[in-house]
Amino acid sequence: MEELAINDAGKPDATLLHYAHFWRKFLTYGWENRLSTISGTLRFLLRSYQFDSRELIVLAHGVSIKKRGKGARLIAGRGVRISPHCVIRVGGSGLLSIGTRTVVGPYTRIHAAAQVRIGARCLISWNCSIFDGIGHRMWLKDQDEAAIEAPIIIGDDVWIGPYSIIMKGVTIGDNCIVGAGSVVRRSMPPDSLAYGNPARVVGKVDRWMR
Repeated sequence: MEELAINDAGKPDATLLHYAHFWRKFLTYGWENRLSTISGTLRFLLRSYQFDSRELIVLAHGVSIKKRGKGARLIAGRGVRISPHCVIRVGGSGLLSIGTRTVVGPYTRIHAAAQVRIGARCLISWNCSIFDGIGHRMWLKDQDEAAIEAPIIIGDDVWIGPYSIIMKGVTIGDNCIVGAGSVVRRSMPPDSLAYGNPARVVGKVDRWMR
C-alpha cells in the first residue's frame, strides 16, 4: 500500500504522492535512464501544445502524434512514459486518455477515432495495436452497415504483452494480463489472464510487478 503524502493543510494529497513516487524512482535510475527521462520531459514541454492536459510526462524521440480536428482530445496523467516511435492518432471528436504512470512501449500504435481510455499504472509492451475503429465503412450481405467504431476501456494495472492487438468495443478489467501476440476481441473481467488468437481467459491473476 502506498504511503500518503501530506499537503500544507495536513491532509493527504495525491499530487504530492505522485511527485514523491517520481523522484524516488528517478533516483534509482542509472545515468543513461536519468538523461533519457530528462530529455523526454523537455521534449514533452516543447510539444505540450498537442496535449489537453498539463501533467508532466516523458515523451521519447520519434513519437508521432496527430489530432484530426478541434474536438480531438489527448489526455495523459502524471508520469506517463511514451516510448520511441509510437504512433498516436485521435479522431475529430475522439478522446484518448492515458492514466497516471502508464508506460506505452516502442512502436505501439493507438488510434482513438471515438474513445480509448487506458487506466493507471498499465504496461503496454512494444509493437501493440489499440484501435477503436476499423477505419473504413463496410456492408455485409443481407445486413445493415457494420459498426466501424466502438470505445475501448482498459482498466488500472493492466499488462499487455508485445505484438498484441486490442480491437474495438473491448473492455479489459483491472489487474489483467494479456499474453504476447494475442488478439483481444471480447471483453475481459478483472484479474484475468488471457492469450491467443482470439484471446481466451485461461486463469486468474493475483498480482504482477514491473
